[in-house]
Amino acid sequence: MQIEIELAPKPVPHPAIAAWLQAADEAKRAGLTFAANTYRGTARSIELEQETGVAVCACCFKPFGRGALQH
Repeated sequence: MQIEIELAPKPVPHPAIAAWLQAADEAKRAGLTFAANTYRGTARSIELEQETGVAVCACCFKPFGRGALQH
């Protein structure tokens, strides 16, 4: 007996992801490695939000509302 399960199609990547990755490439070519890493982190945080539905910080990837500054 074989069971087929249809998985939901992968969502289309948010256009901002490509823009941040392009900015990271340009920053790297300009020698701005810290900025390039920050831009890549921003792109990754958007990807994580798209995958999980939870917005995360671009620098530490903690879910918003659960950081040290939350009162």
